[in-house]
Amino acid sequence: MKSNDPRRLRDTVYVVGAGFSAGLGYPLTKSLLIDVWSRINKAPRKQLRKIIEFHHPAFTTRRKTTFPDIEQLLTEIAVNLELFNASRPAEGAFTKRRLEESREELLSDIASWFHGIYERARDTAWLSSIVKRIRDENAVILSFNWDLVLDHMLFEENIGPASYGLSKDLASGPVLLKPHGSLNWYEATQVRKVAAEKRVEIFPNEQASERIEAFLRPREIKSKKGRRYTPLIIPPTYLKDFNRPVFRQLWKRCTDVLSTPKKLVLLGYSLPAADLHAQYIFRCGFHNQIEGRLKEDGSRYRATGPSKVIIVNPDQEAARRIEAVAGPNIPCTWIPKRIEDWLDDGD
Repeated sequence: MKSNDPRRLRDTVYVVGAGFSAGLGYPLTKSLLIDVWSRINKAPRKQLRKIIEFHHPAFTTRRKTTFPDIEQLLTEIAVNLELFNASRPAEGAFTKRRLEESREELLSDIASWFHGIYERARDTAWLSSIVKRIRDENAVILSFNWDLVLDHMLFEENIGPASYGLSKDLASGPVLLKPHGSLNWYEATQVRKVAAEKRVEIFPNEQASERIEAFLRPREIKSKKGRRYTPLIIPPTYLKDFNRPVFRQLWKRCTDVLSTPKKLVLLGYSLPAADLHAQYIFRCGFHNQIEGRLKEDGSRYRATGPSKVIIVNPDQEAARRIEAVAGPNIPCTWIPKRIEDWLDDGD
């Protein structure tokens, strides 16, 4: 019967993470704060140094080993903001607004730096091979990275809601899901002064503040008044916030596509132990492969069965984490190679 149709959404799903971007020349999260430090303007850098020194009294810019991981620092700032009023009888000289400005300046400088890496990254020798595979296999890509290399290699200037899995139905061609946001996504209210031909609405909403637009070409918002605009990205913290409607739709779609593939290929993705949100949707996907994907009425489609999971990553600990989340009923193959070597070997 038609109601028992398993509705396999895609035969092949790729998952890309920090290791994929690192192969394109982007920095890894663990060194991100060190690498971006000299790119921050003098005044905000001084303010950020004071914030770090408060949380890490032994911090000194002269010793790289004293720099905190950026995920830890941004989490500490988030906790600071959450408990700001509860931890003091008065605001004092160091204001909550200055703390928020320091965080936004840091994220804005990282975004600006990543935009600068883009042209060099897209010339990476092995990139065209993986893009060809994605097109040939009509695959869905789940990317936890912010960068725009895959976006523009796959879609060029034809970016739209369907490109990012934000249309009503999953598009028939390749789809790029970005559950941590993207460097070309902005709130519509922020970009209304940018020429209409340079942007496209990718997420309509009744509330203007929830409408999302994407730039058709990689670029930053240039303000004549010197204002800084941070693209719609989820900062790397332990306390990630996915309450916006656009992210709720994205995470649901990620769960759906992880629930039915024949082949799931993880390229440079480590499923970080601290990213409990990602672990949860992967666990949902693997569970649904065995039990069947949920319908809106609470019943389930017929199960499509366990996917073949291929983990391309030199890091054995990353492979073990993924295998643990997959569980004993999902066959996993670990290929301890860099992505370019895996492609060269024709695996």
